[in-house]
Amino acid sequence: MVSCNSGCLICLVVVAMAGLSVARPSYNSVVQDTTLEPEEPPTKYQISQPDVYSALPGDPLNLRCQLKDGIIWTKDGVQLGPNNRTVISGEYLQIKDAAPRDSGLYACTAVRTTESDTLYFIVNITDTLSSGDDEDDNDGSEDFVNDNNHMRAPYWTHTDKMEKRLHAVPAANTVKFRCPAMGNPTPTMRWLKNGKEFKQEHRIGGYKVRNQHWSLIMESVVPSDKGNYTCIVENEYGSINHTYHLDVVERSPHRPILQAGLPANASAVVGGDVEFVCKVYSDAQPHIQWIKHVEKNGSKYGPDGLPYLQVLKAAGVNTTDKEIEVLYIRNVTFEDAGEYTCLAGNSIGISFHTAWLTVLPGIHFSLSVVFPLLFSLWIAAELAQLLELTPAWFIHH
Repeated sequence: MVSCNSGCLICLVVVAMAGLSVARPSYNSVVQDTTLEPEEPPTKYQISQPDVYSALPGDPLNLRCQLKDGIIWTKDGVQLGPNNRTVISGEYLQIKDAAPRDSGLYACTAVRTTESDTLYFIVNITDTLSSGDDEDDNDGSEDFVNDNNHMRAPYWTHTDKMEKRLHAVPAANTVKFRCPAMGNPTPTMRWLKNGKEFKQEHRIGGYKVRNQHWSLIMESVVPSDKGNYTCIVENEYGSINHTYHLDVVERSPHRPILQAGLPANASAVVGGDVEFVCKVYSDAQPHIQWIKHVEKNGSKYGPDGLPYLQVLKAAGVNTTDKEIEVLYIRNVTFEDAGEYTCLAGNSIGISFHTAWLTVLPGIHFSLSVVFPLLFSLWIAAELAQLLELTPAWFIHH
């Protein structure tokens, strides 16, 4: 059932699924990993005044450390070594054909016998000729279309883009908070951090405010960026606000973490609908698939001992994380009953959770049966009332 067209990850799927339990679990349990919430990471970066470097994608990036003797270069806390793109020569670090993934916090440390000194560099690899807005901002201009016929206090225009209040992101990532609003006259927007005015000098490298998109953008976040960020949108007729919480997690190589209890066992009647939900947390970009265990020629396993699997849904170019996290099964049939697995893999490893779908027979009423039955009951009720018969009479007769 698994074809080469499903990509290289499917090969990993087959190997990983070979280790899955073949026994049907109890209805109230699922096969799952132990999922733990990440501990509060210590603040690693004590930064005074780092240098900020910017480069265009494709250009070389050159950093020079002013320290001497035994220099070690790191990026986001991970030691760097020479490769086909990175050249390290003494106090010089060069990256050929810089890419956005090279953005982050760089440090050079001079290791000595008694102490060590460290200098920091913030690197941003972005196309300065572009607007700097994300692809989902192409609808932002409509937020400034005002109704000039009457005055109005500010109000939110895209609450769907504000539902996610808690943002937990790896260090060195870019974070964007949006507060799309409208009003007449056009409202103004300002930002607070932890209840106080958020100024450019409060953050290393500053931040961007896209008023036309009602957004705040922070690039290359570090643990000191943690906190509550509140947008205040106001005009002379009123004021509204919305708060986001940002948690910055230092990068650590780890296979994907799946939320405990998901997907959960489910049941549905024939002809009904059902859905499975799988929440995936991963630093490195995860590849997510939904898989069903199937039978072939009456067997669940092939000659090689590996299970027969059918890939039902996989992440694609046009598939969002939110869409791939949910598996919908419409118009359920008995053939849909069985074992379903959410599998997520990244460059570190693979994690999976499994749940079962139980299909129950639907209840179908025939009009030719229902109508005579209802008619008979109505006649019996009328007779009982006419003859003043009690329910006990019908029971004994």
